[in-house]
Amino acid sequence: DGLDDAAMARLRDRITKIQESGLATSAQAYFDIATEKPPQRLLRDFFADSAPRVQQAMQDAVVALLGALPTLQFDSSVTTTGDRLAALMLQLQVTGYMLRNAEYATALRDLLEIRSREPADFRAAFERLDADGSGYIEMPEVEALLASVYGGEAPPPYEARALMKLMDADGDGRIAWDEFSAALGTLEGEGGSAFGAALPALDAAAGTASPPNVSGTVVVTLDGGREVEVDAAAYMEQLRGEAEALRSELGQLQAGEAEGSGAISTSLSAYVAALPEAQLAVLTRGMSAEVKEAMSMVVKYIFKVPDENGGERDLERDDQVTIEQDKMRTLCMYQLVLGYTLREAEAKGEADERLGR
Repeated sequence: DGLDDAAMARLRDRITKIQESGLATSAQAYFDIATEKPPQRLLRDFFADSAPRVQQAMQDAVVALLGALPTLQFDSSVTTTGDRLAALMLQLQVTGYMLRNAEYATALRDLLEIRSREPADFRAAFERLDADGSGYIEMPEVEALLASVYGGEAPPPYEARALMKLMDADGDGRIAWDEFSAALGTLEGEGGSAFGAALPALDAAAGTASPPNVSGTVVVTLDGGREVEVDAAAYMEQLRGEAEALRSELGQLQAGEAEGSGAISTSLSAYVAALPEAQLAVLTRGMSAEVKEAMSMVVKYIFKVPDENGGERDLERDDQVTIEQDKMRTLCMYQLVLGYTLREAEAKGEADERLGR
């Protein structure tokens, strides 16, 4: 039947890139997927199309990282070094990747109608899914479960592969009970981790040099519209205290959701918070080397600084970088969405499709 217009356009684009830079790799294809949309468009499209609980989890992540300081009438900024900023961005991409896998896991819990975190309920769900009683969940049984979502039709192949890859820790093509339990997060084993433990800490990962230095006065609008001037440094200290209180409250709420009555929460943040530390690795262990390479390529691509000749050079490890806090929030959210996007592309096999494999 020949190729349609879209396929022809992809083929021509691939030929052009091969002519310009040689044969493309999977990592390059993932890089292209991550960077083909400008940041603001990627964020806009993501928040238009993604599930509310995914958006909330990412907002929780940024709050846990940066706090919830309001926009002030003076500039607040974060200062760090090039290597620490790059490390933070990579960790945020990994967190976004992890949240996509968390979404797969919670979707499976919904499909299996697991309503509590008691091991007995998970065991019963496992046995229902293990239709042939082999003691393992195999690909046909995963496909049968997903077919129920598609009205009896075969699901997209990537969905079954993504769920299998998430849970099949030893790669033998079937899911044992311990793998199923680890991926979905029962109450067995050690206690849960705080959501913040799954996220990079700003002071540790970004190496912020010190709190932003402010001086002079800031105008604060009180209830009723009355404006007063207060010392900027004192006001900033008060806001930092409020941010710490918000982070603490967020952690307590998530811990309550995760541990309260043993009931299943629909919150991705609560799901991550409920996973013991050892189980957090479940959400990232399947990441391919090509995706990891693409993440590093994206960070290198984003961070360019002026050189002495009026051009650009790569950000170096000892370069001092200062970023306004509002822009830092946007940058952090962008990295989370990039990681989520790369996981989705990996699950769908988009890199191989672009390379004609």
